[in-house]
Amino acid sequence: MTLAAESNAPTNQGCPFPGATAPTVPAGRPPHESAASGSDVTHLTVHYDPLSYAAYDHPYDLYRRLRDEAPVYYNADRNLYVISRYDDVQAGLKNYEQMINAFGNDVDGTHDSYGSGNLVAQDPPRHTALRASVRRVFAAREILAKEDGMREFSQNLLAQMHENGGGDFTAEFALPLAIAAATNLVGMPAEDNAMLQDHLWRAMQRTVGEFGVPDDAAASNQETELHIHEVVEQRRHDIEAGADTASSDAITQILLGVAKGKVEQEEQVGLSHLILSAAIDAPAALITNCIAVLDKFPALQQHLRDHPELIGAFVEETLRYDTPGQNLSRQTTSEVVIGGVTIPADSRVMLLLGSANRDERVFENPDAFDLSRAFTPKNRIMSFGDGIHACMGSPLARLATRVAMETLLAGPSVRIVGTPERWVKQMVRGFAVLPVKFS
Repeated sequence: MTLAAESNAPTNQGCPFPGATAPTVPAGRPPHESAASGSDVTHLTVHYDPLSYAAYDHPYDLYRRLRDEAPVYYNADRNLYVISRYDDVQAGLKNYEQMINAFGNDVDGTHDSYGSGNLVAQDPPRHTALRASVRRVFAAREILAKEDGMREFSQNLLAQMHENGGGDFTAEFALPLAIAAATNLVGMPAEDNAMLQDHLWRAMQRTVGEFGVPDDAAASNQETELHIHEVVEQRRHDIEAGADTASSDAITQILLGVAKGKVEQEEQVGLSHLILSAAIDAPAALITNCIAVLDKFPALQQHLRDHPELIGAFVEETLRYDTPGQNLSRQTTSEVVIGGVTIPADSRVMLLLGSANRDERVFENPDAFDLSRAFTPKNRIMSFGDGIHACMGSPLARLATRVAMETLLAGPSVRIVGTPERWVKQMVRGFAVLPVKFS
């Protein structure tokens, strides 16, 4: 089933940032542009700012222009290189020696809110050791074992929403489900879920166009870390008192790593926090994006009800079509040539995963939503990165979203009402507010 390609216009769901307009400031020439780039950026009118309204609300028309006109784009105001074509994005993700993670994978300062042990701000050999310490947490059998619990939890959440006739799908379903799955994964008590939903909401707040994490968002991250520290210390006490250590939860595995000298004690909270946050952000955003796709293509809901075996393909195509993780950033350690452009050492480089997933050089009719689209090693989606830093939690996000959609599509039809609001956090594309009705 192939559905019509979207237009280049902004979403018709309403502007979540009243009074905002998409900028059209001319782009500057990258300081080290090479003639081999094939793009004369001197007269470009395309402008891309990852912190702008346009980047949050309707980025895909901008992505296409970047791919066609400036595949290696330089934003002088942000001192940032932006890579948009699939092959170049993939090459950047795999080049972990010249393009490192030591400064985090964002450009808005989010990584500064996490403590030592933040896996996404590590490079080999430390990255390798920390990743190995939590490998069991993300083992396929461990993730699949969570399916029944997720399904029951999803059914209970939806039953309440059905009884009410609708509600905010983000606050009443996507976030509670993602948080419950994440706390189970990390090894935190379910009683913490409501508190963590409040913390997450505050931590996700940003100001359009402004660099940095607002004070309350940073404070929320610190509150979460303090609470994680308490949970870690209680778990350590329990283990020292003889508690079973067979559990695959992240905190137990991290503490075992500390005991074996593979994880430093000062890393245990930051690593736990990173896993918790990542296990919430991606599934919650992906679930809301699935709802937006179902609303945009009404015939799709009935088609999936008639063919529930296609729900997995629906989730995968949504990951490509509107990925919850739009970009990752790196820092160059030396001069590196991407797309014919020489990027200097010590440069900040943003890799547009969302653009790579819409690259017509790799995906046929990329702006159409196609349930029959085949993915191969040559066109695998970039939604969870690639190379040594590829997201370990991708199976959890896929499972939670599939279970959510199977549960949803077993009930009445859903449609978006009112005006949804998107998160404005630079890396995350999803809905902060998503009012729906069931019929």
